[in-house]
Amino acid sequence: MGGCKVDIEAIKRIIGQNVAKYREEAGLTQAELAERIGISTAFISRVERGQKMMKVYTLCAVAQALYVSCDALVNPPSPRTYLENINVLLRDQSAEYLSGIEKLIRTCVEEFDAREKKGKHRE
Repeated sequence: MGGCKVDIEAIKRIIGQNVAKYREEAGLTQAELAERIGISTAFISRVERGQKMMKVYTLCAVAQALYVSCDALVNPPSPRTYLENINVLLRDQSAEYLSGIEKLIRTCVEEFDAREKKGKHRE
């Protein structure tokens, strides 16, 4: 058997960093996250330190509790993972809700584009 060599320690480290990042962004303590998914606080702590690997169904439960994609937990942050997280957040929302979000995104894009153009003119 050849092929793909998997660096389990690197994967554990990435997952741990991502769980901590998204948990903190959600304003949750380790205990609150653990309670939401029915696991121990000590387990969450060990995952975040890169010492413990989660089973797939636990990883999915953590992602669901944090409103992120599973990919966002197992991969370094990237534009793709951010887009997947946005999709998770918007899933099952009404057309009216999505229309409002689209308007907000358009406003943000226009604002960022305007700032970027201003910055280029100063150079």
